[in-house]
Amino acid sequence: MPNLYLTHKCRRGCPFCFARKVLKQSGGDVEELLTIDEVRSLLDHYAPLNPPVLGLLGGEPFLYPYLEELFALFKERGIFAKIFTSATDPLPEALAAIPLEEAAHRMNFVVNVGTRDTYTEEKYLNLDRFFRKFGPISSLSFTIFDLEADASYLFDLIDNFGLSRNIRVGIALPIYSGGNSYIPKECYREAGEYFVRVAKAAAERQISLSMDCGFTACMFSTEQLGCLERLGCQMSFLCGAAIDIGPKLQAWNCFPLFQLGRVDALSVESMEALDRLLMLRNEELLGPRVGIFEECRSCDLMRRGLCQGGCRSFHSTR
Repeated sequence: MPNLYLTHKCRRGCPFCFARKVLKQSGGDVEELLTIDEVRSLLDHYAPLNPPVLGLLGGEPFLYPYLEELFALFKERGIFAKIFTSATDPLPEALAAIPLEEAAHRMNFVVNVGTRDTYTEEKYLNLDRFFRKFGPISSLSFTIFDLEADASYLFDLIDNFGLSRNIRVGIALPIYSGGNSYIPKECYREAGEYFVRVAKAAAERQISLSMDCGFTACMFSTEQLGCLERLGCQMSFLCGAAIDIGPKLQAWNCFPLFQLGRVDALSVESMEALDRLLMLRNEELLGPRVGIFEECRSCDLMRRGLCQGGCRSFHSTR
């Protein structure tokens, strides 16, 4: 599923944010937006889109000023929107005007949440209002950043608002040229232990976890992997980076590498060809995938294609 990167604007301020410093260093203009005409050109170029699903992200999609026009275009083209948001800004009128029953056929939400102490009262009130309307078509995303953080608050959100009973868990990753906080690879075993603790606590509430990008198999012992399997965790140690397409129809693979390997999204005839082009560009710039640990070079799981050795962003840091 490709993603439309709508805007650089965001007021959440997550310390692990991929965009925290990279946009400034790359000369990115925070006012720069993906225009409706650009979206229309993209849809025309890749018609028919199969499957007809696009992610919407940023920045913060709720701060994109042309949501009403974008939703109208998606409705016209039969595109389903998967919206990635922190939901800490006021609900845009373009969303507030859509009844839940209609929204359920046109969109769903992945809400990136932190622990309760990371919210001001105003931001938490906005989050509460959002879930009261769109909770039934929302799921949670959580990033491992603080290995002491109490994630039980997420379980309460799920119970209180009827959210999806699966939490997508990512791991804070470095960005090219630095500027954000992330889990150093030396702490990956500790991060694995944290993930297992959260998975056990979640299972007690009939909630499961799924892994986003960046995890490695060696973060976990054989016993821990067996435990996660029994708990119903959806485990993956492969790179699932989607294609992101932003202003001026520039495309890249995954925001940690935003400054590297951007290409013209309309330079090829299919999304499959665009994905191959981006993979080749990243190999030219970073070399072949070798994993983030020395042990990756001799790892049987990596040789067999069961683990890709963590995020390539570690090879791009300076």
